[in-house]
Amino acid sequence: MSDVIGKTIGDILAETGKGIVQIMTERAIEKYGSKQATLLAPIISQYGPIFAAMTSDQLWAWLETATKGDQFKAFSEIASRLSNSELFTEWTTNNAKTDTLNTQNAQNVDWNSGALATILKALVMLATSLVLL
Repeated sequence: MSDVIGKTIGDILAETGKGIVQIMTERAIEKYGSKQATLLAPIISQYGPIFAAMTSDQLWAWLETATKGDQFKAFSEIASRLSNSELFTEWTTNNAKTDTLNTQNAQNVDWNSGALATILKALVMLATSLVLL
């Protein structure tokens, strides 16, 4: 076991001939169930090389963080291992997603405000007609 200490997941996988995505997905299903593993699968696929550079202790600590719902800390761990160009690409992608979600949210707020204004106008008309009776 002492010969494994300090080896990265990539080193171990190179010896076994299995791919990082395959092993991480299998282990995530075993430990966390298929539902949680399904949520992790795109992340495992996208950041496989980063996970391959981690030791097994680092990798399982990251999985624990991610599955317990601390997404900011989990993403920070990944971001700290990205090169500057990869980090810039990630930042650009996330900003585009955020802009899209903000636009959709603004449209929803406008629609909800319009619907609420229509309901309030109807209530005012109803109250006015009741007063006139």
